[in-house]
Amino acid sequence: MSILKDRLQQQTCGDDTFLYHYTSLASACKIIENNTLKLSNLVNTNDPLEFLSGEPSGFSAWGDIDYKKVFRELTISKKNRINFVRMICFCKDMFCSNDDWQNEKAQDFADNLLFKGWARSRMWAQYADNHSGVCLVFDKAEFQKLFNALAGKDIEVIPDRKIDYTNYLTELETSMSNINTSRSTLSDYSDFYLGDDNKKYLFQKCQDYRDENEYRFCLINRSLRSPDEAMFVNYGSSLKAVILGQRFSYSLKIQVPDGIEQFRIRWNYGRPSLW
Repeated sequence: MSILKDRLQQQTCGDDTFLYHYTSLASACKIIENNTLKLSNLVNTNDPLEFLSGEPSGFSAWGDIDYKKVFRELTISKKNRINFVRMICFCKDMFCSNDDWQNEKAQDFADNLLFKGWARSRMWAQYADNHSGVCLVFDKAEFQKLFNALAGKDIEVIPDRKIDYTNYLTELETSMSNINTSRSTLSDYSDFYLGDDNKKYLFQKCQDYRDENEYRFCLINRSLRSPDEAMFVNYGSSLKAVILGQRFSYSLKIQVPDGIEQFRIRWNYGRPSLW
């Protein structure tokens, strides 16, 4: 009997212990072989809110402003945001309040286990080769320590957090486009888009992506010169399990180190379970 399997299938909604990373078989084999996760850039994200940069809509004050200087520095800032930002994205269990468990529908939801991060059918379809790939299960606290340890002279680790999903984008547009030149005509805007006031937008996506229930680790590495420059994080012993998809071929095997458990997901009338 696997204690971990029982833990993963517990009906406790809002468990914050594990994070889940969906990927293809080929990518999973590289991850396990190298004991590392590759960090992504903004260019290769799916949401235009992230991979596209907007344009300043105007200045919030008029005066003796060197507009060429401001736009030149903003161009540098946009390039830096693309070059420097790296992240790794996970899915997490959905959270339910205690009140949610007091009705029959909520209990049926719990019985289905569909709130679990490893049981997201759309994630299996979109990120794990249409159920032919793999879901990697990580211990959140262990991985968090290793990711935070990346901080250094050129690397700023931003506190990890759950993605905010919203279609109300006025605040974002205002913050990222209306340049407050009234503070000083000598202000340097070359770091504007990575400033403290704008880092929170690295954790914002449109509501279309809310079902991903994403939890993100993010950093700014100022030694990078291109969005294509690769960066990895060693995940140590934080990988706890490998879950194979419903369509994962029985003729294929995936080698895992000792101590990492391996399960298969099975769906019965839409209800997931681990075997």
